[in-house]
Amino acid sequence: MWHMEIHRIRHRPLFWFLVLADVALGLLPVLQMWPHGLTADDYIFYPRSVYVSWMYFGADNIYQIYTTIFPLLASLAYSDAYAEDFNTGLIKGILTKVEKKKYLLTRFFVNFAIGGCVATLPLFINFLGQMAAYPLIDNNYYFGMVLVTKNSFWPDLFYHHAMLYVVVRLILLFLFGGMLASLSLALSTVVKNRYIVLVFPFLVTMALDVLVLNVNGAYSITNIFFWNQAANLGLPLYLVIGILGSFAWFYGMGEKNETI
Repeated sequence: MWHMEIHRIRHRPLFWFLVLADVALGLLPVLQMWPHGLTADDYIFYPRSVYVSWMYFGADNIYQIYTTIFPLLASLAYSDAYAEDFNTGLIKGILTKVEKKKYLLTRFFVNFAIGGCVATLPLFINFLGQMAAYPLIDNNYYFGMVLVTKNSFWPDLFYHHAMLYVVVRLILLFLFGGMLASLSLALSTVVKNRYIVLVFPFLVTMALDVLVLNVNGAYSITNIFFWNQAANLGLPLYLVIGILGSFAWFYGMGEKNETI
């Protein structure tokens, strides 16, 4: 089953297109700024480093585009695979060779991992590009590096263990991307239209933002995961409810829907 999933992903043109788009999104901010966009003053009077140059802290147009299409990056990668299996009848052939429970579990975790990786790849690529352009200067709250304040996400970690801070941020976005991909997968058990399935996380994210921003902007799903604000209870709640809820729905409905 795992070999079949890897084979399908490797021969999926849309997956490779998304990977190329991720690389472009990650490298463009580096190429736009370095080296022609900087002077010696950027290094002397403002300690330009990997951590303060990382795209995650940027408010440029590319990062705005990235945060907007993040749900689509997560879902387009592989979330329509179940609907494709069902619509083409391939699922009947698969279930003659693979136990239903194994099929459902493998489909969920592969989709989760692919969605999370594809959605997070631009930030990872950007960080590597920044490492090639700028030095790894230790963060200092009193010397130019005020991107993370006491009202930001885990400021102590940023100033004392900056690399770990980056890893934590990437893991959280990976989980968020996997959660969005799982929402698409869960919907595909009742809706077999691939286009509706793929756009579903984008619509959910927009709807949640509209509803929550009118009540308390601190709990906005995009503010929590994409912007530099203090962590709150919304972060674990979104992830736990989204991941466990989509898994329970997909597995439960999959047990009922699939027949040979």
